[in-house]
Amino acid sequence: MKSWKPDLAPFRKYKVKVFERAALVSNFIYQIGESPILRQSSKPVPVNQITSKIFQQKIKYLKNCLLKYRKLTGMGRGIAAPQVGIHERFAVIYNPNSHSSSGKLVTIINPKITKFSKEKNKYPEMCMSANPVIVPLIRPTWIEFEYFDEMGQLQEWKTKHHTLLGKKLNRVFQHEIDHLDGIINLDRGDPKEFILESGPKFYKNAKFEEV
Repeated sequence: MKSWKPDLAPFRKYKVKVFERAALVSNFIYQIGESPILRQSSKPVPVNQITSKIFQQKIKYLKNCLLKYRKLTGMGRGIAAPQVGIHERFAVIYNPNSHSSSGKLVTIINPKITKFSKEKNKYPEMCMSANPVIVPLIRPTWIEFEYFDEMGQLQEWKTKHHTLLGKKLNRVFQHEIDHLDGIINLDRGDPKEFILESGPKFYKNAKFEEV
């Protein structure tokens, strides 16, 4: 007579690594429920204070947090100030193709979206503050927005989605601007589609789907 054996969950070793990775960044990344700042609209930064010593220190700290996150996890394209407990309207995005004087880390201050594309796509998003939940999320394919850089100069983002990087950056900017409005990606998705990061090849196989 054959004995019964349970059908164990898949990717067991990998999931241990996922939660170990989350623990590595838990001392500087705020998770949902840990601070009301994550659910509030951030305060605009006075333009005449952007180049002040104190605000430049905040920019440097946010940049260092993103660099540290990327080093510890091998992931992370953007981070918003509320995610590290700063109640101000700015974020830092990693753009490998950036040619700005500040390097590959682009600081956006007081961003204001001026145009959304009519076209939309769907892509699975992760959030540092809701790790390791993955949310398949529909967003405009591209946006245009104005922002101030870390030198206090007004800039515009108008890069469209003709490349894979362009698609990802347009989505990352929307994700981080949402944070500045007190919105988490979980708020925009269908809870029935939420999944946890488990398979090691999940993001390698992820694709943008036109909707």
